[in-house]
Amino acid sequence: MELKDLLIHEEIKTNAVNKTFEGENRVKDLELILHVVKTINKSLILEEVLQLVLDNAIKVAKAERGFLILLNEEGKLQCELARDEKGNSLPEDAYQVSETIVQDVFTSTESIFIENAQTDHRYEQRKSIQSLRLQTIICSPLVVRNEKIGIIYVDSRSIQSIQKDEIVDLFEILAGQAAIAIKNAQLYDKLQKAFQDVQIANDQLIKSDRMISRGKMASEISHELKNLVNVVLLQLQYFQSSISMNPKLGAAIENQRLKNSIASVQRIGEFAQGLLESAPMKLEKKPGNINEKIKQTVKYIRTLKKYQKAKLEISLDDNVPIFSFDEKQIHQVLLNLLNNAVEAYEEATIKIKTKYFPSKNIVQIVVSDNGPGIEKEVLNKLLVSKITTKPDGNGYGLPICRKIIENHGGTMEIESEVNKGTTFFMTLSAKSSDTKM
Repeated sequence: MELKDLLIHEEIKTNAVNKTFEGENRVKDLELILHVVKTINKSLILEEVLQLVLDNAIKVAKAERGFLILLNEEGKLQCELARDEKGNSLPEDAYQVSETIVQDVFTSTESIFIENAQTDHRYEQRKSIQSLRLQTIICSPLVVRNEKIGIIYVDSRSIQSIQKDEIVDLFEILAGQAAIAIKNAQLYDKLQKAFQDVQIANDQLIKSDRMISRGKMASEISHELKNLVNVVLLQLQYFQSSISMNPKLGAAIENQRLKNSIASVQRIGEFAQGLLESAPMKLEKKPGNINEKIKQTVKYIRTLKKYQKAKLEISLDDNVPIFSFDEKQIHQVLLNLLNNAVEAYEEATIKIKTKYFPSKNIVQIVVSDNGPGIEKEVLNKLLVSKITTKPDGNGYGLPICRKIIENHGGTMEIESEVNKGTTFFMTLSAKSSDTKM
C-alpha cells in the first residue's frame, strides 16, 4: 500500500474511532439527563425539588456554584436557592451573580454560555464577574407552557473542558424538565396550604356550632365565616383548574379529595349564610407586628383569581411598634375591605399604608382604592347600618369592621367620591409596647 493510501486509511480509521467515542459520550450524556429527570420528578415537595434541580444542574455543567432565581409573588426575580458543587448552601453574602446576564436570559428566554469570561471583552465591565474571577457561566430560562418562572444559573472560576453545543443542549434539556418539576411543586405547595385553610374553615364551623348551642352566636361570625369560605373556595377552584392542565400533578394527588373539599367548603358557606344573630365576638389580643400581618394578608390574596387584574401596593411605616391586637379579626377587616374594593372594580389599584403617631401612641392603617366611589347618602350609613351596595350582600361587613376596630380602642372613618375612589382610615392603640419593628 502506498504512503498516500496508508495516510488516507489511517485518517478514515481515526475519524471512525472519534465518531464512535463521540457517540458513546452522547449516549452517556443522554443517560445522565434521563437519570436527572427521573430524580427531580420523584418529589412534589418544593424545597426538595429545588435542591435536586440545582445539584444536578451543577453536576451536568461541571460547575462550582449554582443559583435558582425564581419569580416571586410580586413578579420580581428572587434568588430562592444557592449551592456549591458539594451540595452545601451558600451564605447570603455569596449571592453574587451577573444581574445583566440573569435579566437578559429571562427577558429573551434564550440561554447564555460564556466560556472564558475574564478575556471576553463583553464582560470586562461586569463587576460581579471580575471580582469573583469567573471563567465559565451557563444560564438558561425556566419556562412552562410559555410562562416564564425564573432562570437557572451556574458558574466556575476555571475554564471547563466541555463542548459548547453539547453542554448547552444538555443544560437546556435539564432546564426544561426542571421548570415543569418546579411549577408542579409550587402548585402542590399552594394546594397543601389550601387544604389547611379548609381545615381552619371546618374548625371555625365546629366552634360556631357550639356557640349556637349556647345561644352566643352572632351575625358577625356568619359574615366572618363566609369571607373565609369564599377565599378558600376560590383557591381550591383555581388549583382544580391548574391540575386539569397538569396530568402528572393530577396523578400525584387525590383529585377526589379536592372535589370533596370544594363540596365541603360550599356546604360551610351555605351553613354560614343561615346563622342567627347573637352575642359579639370576644377579642384575643396578643403582641404582634401589624406590618407583617398586612404583608401576609396581601401575599395570601395575590394568587386568587379575583385579584389577578387588580394592583396591590403597600407602604408601611418602619417606626410602627409591636402592640397587642387580635390577629384574626384584623385579618378579617383587611380582607373585607380588599374584597369590597376588587368586587366594585376588578382592575382597582388598592393601596395599604401604615403610619405611627408617637405623640398619641396610635397606629393608623389607610386602605384606599380608585374604584367607582360611594354616593353621600349611602356613605353616611355604611359603618352603622346593615346596608349593602352588592346584589348578594347582607350589609354586615363594614359595621363589623367598625366594631372590631372600636373593640381595639380605635376608630374607623371613611371618605369617598363618586368615580374617584374610597379611602378607609383606621386607628389602633399601640400602648402595649414601645418596641420598634
